[in-house]
Order: sequence, then C-alpha cells, then structure tokens
Amino acid sequence: MINNIVFDIGNVLAAFRWQDYILHDLGFSKEIVQIFGERFIVHPLWDEFDLGVRETDDIIADMKATVPEYQDEVNIFFERIADIVETYPYSRKWIKDLKQQGYQVYLLSNYPRRTFCIHEREKFDFVDLVDGKVVSGFERLAKPDPRIYQLLFERYRLRAEECVFLDDRRVNIEAATRLGMQGILFTGYEDASRKLEKILGNC
Repeated sequence: MINNIVFDIGNVLAAFRWQDYILHDLGFSKEIVQIFGERFIVHPLWDEFDLGVRETDDIIADMKATVPEYQDEVNIFFERIADIVETYPYSRKWIKDLKQQGYQVYLLSNYPRRTFCIHEREKFDFVDLVDGKVVSGFERLAKPDPRIYQLLFERYRLRAEECVFLDDRRVNIEAATRLGMQGILFTGYEDASRKLEKILGNC
C-alpha cells in the first residue's frame, strides 16, 4: 500500500530555466548561454555545487576560472540566482490535494545548499505543505547514491515499498526502484499525475 509520495524539485515541481534565465533575464548572449552551459552548468562542477562537499564560494571561484573572460557575468549570474527557477502553477495544488487524500509528501532533491535556501524563501510556495525533505547540499549526498534514499527512509521512518518517487532523471528512478520504491519518470504534469493516480488506485 502506498502511503508516501516523494517528489524531486527541479523540472518536476519547479522549472530549472537556466537558459532562459541567462538569455532573457540577464540579457546575455546566446554564446554565453552555450559557454556557461558547457563549462559549469551541464558539467561536473554543478554536480559538486549540488553535493555541498565544498564551500559555495570555492565552487564559484572554480566556475570563474573556467570562464575567465566572463568574471562580471558570473557575478551577476549568482547575484540574481533566485530567478533561475520558477515554480510550476500546478505544484502547490498537487501536493495539497495529495495531503487531503491522506498521503504524506516528501521532497528528495539534488540542490545546492545556499541556492535552496534562497528558492525556498522566494520561489517555492509548496515547501510548507510537505512532511519532510532531504536536500543534497545539506547532506553531502546526492542522487542516485542509494545512501540519500536510505537517509530519507531513516529520517522519516518510511518503508520503501510504501513510497512512490517522481523524478525527471531515469537514473534516479532506477536507483529508487532498486531500493523497493515505485517510480515515475517525470516528463510532464498530465502524464505523471495520471500515472500516479493509477498507482494509488484512484482510476
């Protein structure tokens, strides 16, 4: 029996809109979008940022070192980083509806510690509804490492077989299912909500 719904955040409950952020919000060129993406966003450096094993300022210094010609742009990128995400319109209602049906709702997300604090305060209107959260930047563990899933289970006394996990990355879903959770690969709200309702036996 499913009692717990576990959500990833990025591209599930909130859009990680880094390309639009750089191009439209910051007004930088398409060239900078490509360079920032290749050299530190879609790159192991961003994974280190998520993991939280090093201080944020150290990671930022390394990022600057990869794009020495764009020091000012990197500073602006981080000064306005609140706008790199946007909560989806459906997120709060989705969680609220699940809570009203009697399910516990949790967050399990790879997220830099300092950035998560900004977004939790300024962007995420759903965090107050959840029953708990495990965020990589605070734990120095990241998906798909099985230890971060085990941490979620242990901290909130959850049974894996009573959980459904929604994430936009297949590797993270595969890690969850190996531990006994049911998984939904998130490709869009309509598809995911329909699959979730089916698992919950509501359709």
